[in-house]
Amino acid sequence: MDWRVRRIIDNLWGPTGTFIIHALVIAALMSWVTISKPPKDTGVEAIMVQTTPPEQLEELKRDLQKLEDLPQVVEAVAPPTVSIDQEPPAVDAVGAANDSVDLSDLNMLESASPVVFKGLWVGRSTGGRGDALGKYSGGMGERTELAVQKALRWLKDHQYPDGSWGPHYRVSMTGLALLSMLAHGETTASKEYGDSIRRGLRYLLKTQKDGMFRAGGPAYGTMHPTQIAVYEHAIGTYAISEAYGLTSIPYLRIAMEDAVQVIIDGQHEGGSWDYDYKKGPEANLDVSLAGWHIQALEAAINAGAENKGIKSTIETGIRGITVLADNASGMFRYSTRLKTEGPNLPMTGVGVLCMQLTGHAGDSEARAGIKALGNLNFRWSKTDPSLPNQDLRQVNTWPLYAWYYITQARFQQGGKDWILWNKQFAPTLCSMQNPDGSWGPAPASQEAAFGPVYCTALSTLMLEVYYRILPTYAPIEVEKPKADDQEKSDDIVIKFG
Repeated sequence: MDWRVRRIIDNLWGPTGTFIIHALVIAALMSWVTISKPPKDTGVEAIMVQTTPPEQLEELKRDLQKLEDLPQVVEAVAPPTVSIDQEPPAVDAVGAANDSVDLSDLNMLESASPVVFKGLWVGRSTGGRGDALGKYSGGMGERTELAVQKALRWLKDHQYPDGSWGPHYRVSMTGLALLSMLAHGETTASKEYGDSIRRGLRYLLKTQKDGMFRAGGPAYGTMHPTQIAVYEHAIGTYAISEAYGLTSIPYLRIAMEDAVQVIIDGQHEGGSWDYDYKKGPEANLDVSLAGWHIQALEAAINAGAENKGIKSTIETGIRGITVLADNASGMFRYSTRLKTEGPNLPMTGVGVLCMQLTGHAGDSEARAGIKALGNLNFRWSKTDPSLPNQDLRQVNTWPLYAWYYITQARFQQGGKDWILWNKQFAPTLCSMQNPDGSWGPAPASQEAAFGPVYCTALSTLMLEVYYRILPTYAPIEVEKPKADDQEKSDDIVIKFG
C-alpha cells in the first residue's frame, strides 16, 4: 500500500474510530434503557379529600335513628310571584359610556375555555358533585338537584338581551345569577349555559370603570344608591373571580385583580367596609358589607389573584367583624352605625361563615356564633302569611339573605347540627319553589323589592351548598360550659376536612 494512502487512513481513524466506538456504546445503552415521554399536563388538579371513617358513619347513623322525626314545617302556601320586566331598564351614564369601549379582546369568551376544578371547587365537576351529594345531602341529592336544574333554566330564560339580570341592581343580580351557574360547574364552555355565562360576564366587564363594577341607576326599595354600589361591586368581583378560577380566561384575571384592588383600597381603618368606601373616624363597621367583600377576596385568592396585601386585607376584615360580636348572646350586630340594633341571627350567619372560610373557625367568636345559630329552625310559611312564625321573626325581614349564610355556616360546621338543619331546609326550600323553577320572597319580608332573580339565585346557591365550597375545615366545637357545670357532650362530629 502506498505510504500516502496509509497516512490518510491513519489520520481518518482517529476521529472516525472514536465516533464508531461512541455510537456502539450508545446503541448498547439504548437496548436496555427505555426513554419515556413526560406525562401530558391535563390542566386538572387532583385534590385529596379526607372522608369519614366507615365505623364513624355507622355510629352516626345509629344515633340519628334515635332522633325524633321533625314536624312538617311546610304548609301548602305558594309564595307570591314578582313579575319581571321583559326589557332591562335604561343604563345610566356609566353604562352608556362603557358601551363605547372596544371589547374586541373579549372575543376569546366565545371559544370554549379550559375548565380547571381545583382547591375548594373540586366538588363542581360532574363526579365531584355526585360524590359530595352522596356524602352530605342526607339522601336529598336527587330532589335538590332537580330543583337546581329547574332554577338554572329559569335564570337562563330570564336573562336580558344585554347579558344582565334584573330588574333592579343589575350588577348584583347578574353576579348572583352567574354564581348560581358557576357553583353547578357550568362555565363558558358549557353546552346549555355557556352562552348565558359569556353574556353575563361581558355585561359585568362593560360596567367596570377604574376597577369598579357599577351599573348605576336609581335605587329601589329601602337602599340608597351609595349603599347598593359597594354591594354591587363586591358581588360582581365575587362572580368574576369564580369565573376566572374555573376558566383561566386571561382577560378575566385583569378584571378580577383590578376589582380586588378597589376592595383593598376601599377598606377603612377599622377593618370592614363602609358605603361608598368612605374612611375616617365617622366611617362605619358593617358586618353585612364585610360578608360579600370577604367572600369575593377568598374567591379571588382561590382563583390565583396576586394583589399585594390581599391576605392582610382579609385578616383586617375579620378583626372588624369580631368587634361586633356580642359576648353575652354569642351573636353579631349589624354595624357600629346602628348602635340601637341588637345582635341578631342573620349577621351571626355572616360573621361565622366569614371566619370559617378564612381559617378562624376555632376562634371563640365563631364557636359562640355557631352555638347561637343552633336555636333556629328553617321554617318558611304560616297559614296567615302576615303573621310570620317565630323562626321567621328571628331572621328579621331578610330571611333568604339570612338562610344563605346560615346554611353555609352550618354545613361547614358539620356534625349532628348540620344534619338536623339539612333535614329541615332542603325539603322546605324545594317545596317552596314555583312550578316554573323560580322562588318568590318569604312572607312579610322586604326581599320582594329585589325581585325573583334575587330570590331564585339565593335559593339555588343554598341547594348547591353540598358541593359549592367543599368543607375543608375542622368542625367548630361550640363554646364549652364553665368547669363547674361542664358535662360531656353526646354530639357526634363529622370531620369533613
